[in-house]
Amino acid sequence: MNDVLAKTYNPSRALLFGLLQSCLLEGNALGSCSLAQLRKTLSLDEKYHYAMELSEEEVHKILEHHEECFRKRITATLKD
Repeated sequence: MNDVLAKTYNPSRALLFGLLQSCLLEGNALGSCSLAQLRKTLSLDEKYHYAMELSEEEVHKILEHHEECFRKRITATLKD
């Protein structure tokens, strides 16, 4: 299996690719979202290659930011 194909089956990269498509919170990304501008400017093919070409550390950093943002926003929503 080639390297890019192997990365396609990596759950973290698959999640990142999905997040490049849309924000989980009704597409309502915050201005601080590192993926917001990429969602608007990259084609589907470019999003795929972006997700596959990042280092594991970069993928982890983006997902860590997403998890923290999601946690804060969903907690605030549930309190209302």
